Amino acid sequence: MTPRPKADLLTLLRRIPLGRVTTAESLAGEIGIPASLAATMLAQLTEDERDLVPWHRVVAKGGAIGRGLYRDQQFARLVREGVMVSPAGIVQDMARHLLVSLDAASLKSAARVEPPSPEGRPPGRSRGMKLRP
Repeated sequence: MTPRPKADLLTLLRRIPLGRVTTAESLAGEIGIPASLAATMLAQLTEDERDLVPWHRVVAKGGAIGRGLYRDQQFARLVREGVMVSPAGIVQDMARHLLVSLDAASLKSAARVEPPSPEGRPPGRSRGMKLRP
């Protein structure tokens, strides 16, 4: 186990790019701690730590956002960053938003995700195009 798991966790959180999400399990795997410890540390972040790191970018394996005190804040921040979240609090299109690894190569490719347009349309679509599966 890493000697400074919380410091390592905070460092990893800072590396999650805008518009992307990861899981406590992925973070835990990166720093060599149990996933339950990573989840506990995330739940116990201080207000100052919450202001310094993008804690809101950590979701459950299936894409569910937290159910605790900061749920509404997490929901709003993710939506503001272009992450589609259902009214039930589930990240939509996890394949697009999920960052599985925080290694240098993954972070470089993750930075290429196109942000949503200001009008809320998916990137690369004109007003006349309809969304089709």
